[in-house]
Amino acid sequence: MLNRRYAAGVLALLGAAALPAQATNGYFMHGYGTASKAMGGVGYALPQDSLVVASNPAGLTLVGDRYDLGVDWFTPRRSSEIQGNTSIAVLLSGRSANGEYDGNAIKNFYIPGFGYSRQISQRFSAGIAMYGNGGLNTDYSNNPFAAFQLSGTPRNAGVNLEQLFITPSVAFRITDRQSIGVSVDVAYQMFKAYGLQAFAMTGFPGPPPLNVVGPFSISPGNVTDKGYARSWGVGYRIGYLAEPVDGLTIGGSWQPKIHMQRFRQYEGLFAGHGSFDVPANFGGGIAYRWRKTIVVSADVQRIIYSSVASVGDSLQPFVDGVKLGADGGPGFGWRNMTVYKFGAGYRPWKPLELMAGYSYGKQPVPQDQTLFNVLAPGVITRHYTVGASLSLGRGYEANVYYMRAPESRVYGQGSIPNNGLLPPGSFGGGEANIRLKEQAIGASLAVRF
Repeated sequence: MLNRRYAAGVLALLGAAALPAQATNGYFMHGYGTASKAMGGVGYALPQDSLVVASNPAGLTLVGDRYDLGVDWFTPRRSSEIQGNTSIAVLLSGRSANGEYDGNAIKNFYIPGFGYSRQISQRFSAGIAMYGNGGLNTDYSNNPFAAFQLSGTPRNAGVNLEQLFITPSVAFRITDRQSIGVSVDVAYQMFKAYGLQAFAMTGFPGPPPLNVVGPFSISPGNVTDKGYARSWGVGYRIGYLAEPVDGLTIGGSWQPKIHMQRFRQYEGLFAGHGSFDVPANFGGGIAYRWRKTIVVSADVQRIIYSSVASVGDSLQPFVDGVKLGADGGPGFGWRNMTVYKFGAGYRPWKPLELMAGYSYGKQPVPQDQTLFNVLAPGVITRHYTVGASLSLGRGYEANVYYMRAPESRVYGQGSIPNNGLLPPGSFGGGEANIRLKEQAIGASLAVRF
């Protein structure tokens, strides 16, 4: 039988692993745990494994004693296009910004996840999970901002954001049909940016007035090519779960914004001197199980991207002369996102459950904010999922899922500034168009004891 020493070893292994997390609802994962991912990401009212604490820690009271260990293979395809640009920087550099750009120099990502839950008493349960909360990655071998770089040799450009959560959790049955739970969210994140010399310029070379423009950042030496910056933060999530009648469950949870340490190496890039917090999010759901044969569930999730300046602030401050990295400086301009998730499961044979799901979220990237989002095209709005769970006997259970997110595009509209002679007031107009599509396959092994 697996023991606590084994669990500690798994935690250490996952903690040391590279975690190039990608995500699809903005930069959040579409679900947590293989069964949840197979059912469109539902989880507030339908606890299925120990990773339920990522959605609703109150669900620990229903999942029993178990370990869950899994990995996802994730394959995003991201690209962008710039058209109609006539920047003066292009004339000086001798390069044109117009064209199509492939951001897939890195194509494959592997995302591990681990969870453990234990029913301590009839009313009290505890657990811990480790999982990728979200992330973003682009790697352009043909730099889309090279035309705006007036010195040095352009190199490939991109960003990589990875967020890892470790969530010790407890849950308590306040009545036979109601539970509450709380998770302590220990968040760790890594970020790097490279090839963004166009935004680190301290001015234009040459005769006046070109040589008086800039710098574009409050800290030009901390905009790009600083390697990985790392930060920690601690937050919490509280949840509630109830079964008002047999077979019917309702639940919800709330996680306030997690204040993270600043990315000091990139204090000249992110608004607030390198600040990059985890946005507040909350939601609720309902599930109904009929005779242990059919289950259906629906969730609604709200992600408050506007609560994080580096994500929610628009490009407009940059156009108005506010520098990168400043308080109130420019960000990616993402809107708050509401996500609707639907899942169903059918058990044709006692050891086997077949699952499917769908989720939809309103587009978080406005059409006039696509320029910076060439680096972070988190534009996916739909997910289609299928999966299966098979009992192997002696407490073992295997789970698999497949997710397809069809291509989503945002065509720029007023996306590249053109309201002045020189940057930052003008980048020469035109539009930046971005697109993304994704697939993922995941598998996990559970051990009940």
